Amino acid sequence: MKMKPGTKLRIGLAKRGVFLLLALLLALPVAAEGGYANFQTSAEYTDGIFSDVAADSWYRDNIAAVYELGLMQGSGGAFRPDGDIRLSEALALAARLHSLYQNATAAFTQGEPWYQVYADYAVENGLFDASGADYDAAVTRRTFVTLLANALPESALPAVNEIADGQIPDVKMDAEGAAEIYRLYRAGVLTGNNSRGSFAPDTLISRAAVATILSRMAYRSLRVRFVLEEASYPDLYEQSAADDSFFSGSAMLGNSLAQGMMLYSGLNTMTYICKESIGVNSAETYIEELCTGSYDRVYIEFGINEIYMDAAAFADAYADIVARIQNAMPEAEIYVMALTPVTKERSDGGSFTMTRINAFNTALREMCAENACWFLDCCTPLEDGTGYLQSAYAGWDGSPHLSAAGYQAWAQVIRTYYA
Repeated sequence: MKMKPGTKLRIGLAKRGVFLLLALLLALPVAAEGGYANFQTSAEYTDGIFSDVAADSWYRDNIAAVYELGLMQGSGGAFRPDGDIRLSEALALAARLHSLYQNATAAFTQGEPWYQVYADYAVENGLFDASGADYDAAVTRRTFVTLLANALPESALPAVNEIADGQIPDVKMDAEGAAEIYRLYRAGVLTGNNSRGSFAPDTLISRAAVATILSRMAYRSLRVRFVLEEASYPDLYEQSAADDSFFSGSAMLGNSLAQGMMLYSGLNTMTYICKESIGVNSAETYIEELCTGSYDRVYIEFGINEIYMDAAAFADAYADIVARIQNAMPEAEIYVMALTPVTKERSDGGSFTMTRINAFNTALREMCAENACWFLDCCTPLEDGTGYLQSAYAGWDGSPHLSAAGYQAWAQVIRTYYA
């Protein structure tokens, strides 16, 4: 049965772009409808072929497309859509795709190790730099997209979307693989993980996402036209958890809670500029130190030492700090972190009331909206469902200091909410 993407396929707008384990790739001379000259369907997909691909799953039609093209298969009756892929598998797929497009054949003879013929082909054709390669390593989205983008010439990836340089929030133009990532966004092969188009380049790529990318590479009719939303301060969207490398160019400015993050959060690649007891009116030395550096992201944590202040006055002083950082590092994304919650016992017993904490956080969010920076709500995720800190997150003084588990939960918020 011939695949007719323009009418038969129900390809959804998969928000996560990625890759898949290859199996048999056949080279046939007749063009698949909506595709390029040397791609043709070679099998028929029916629901139930793979036990783990439901008929109503977002990736069903993409998997059907690459299966019918002979580009990807499963194993043991399963496709493993959430599984990742190895570099060796990614190289095999890129080599076969390139050979099919260029030579109308993908007749590779495997040897020992099985992937060497693909690695050699990829190196010879400028798809891959083999120096220091770990062929058994899981592939990131950045690595996979770089490989796949180079498997087709630019003429096969005409732009259908206007994506300005630097518009993808987490892919700067000087980043590794940026040219290839932007090329596939502009061609409608990648759409990003949210309305702003975040890519999460250093997270692992799933087989389902790989199938989506590959089907769009083969079928022009499946490419997506879209417009990315502009940054809309102050609120952030939840995204795939960023790994440690994402924060290697980040810094955190703050008090003893920032020190706790440094010790217990696991965010070990971030630079911490902090000291106990400092606040918005007593952090001059540390602000100066921060502003002499150069960071992609700056996280600011103040509030527990200023809880006695008027909330509006606190926010005004905070705004002055934000302005200084923006002047020193105009390209940096600034994240103002909410005051974290306290337990009901602490709230009932003194100045650290949730009423005051919520008032401070409301003022901070308004300040962020007015000063073009992000408000990171690390208060709500740590609450227990009744508006107070979860008891398991309470630290040595009950709260506002946190336990190791509390700092790790806070770090997870940082990892999953970013611009």
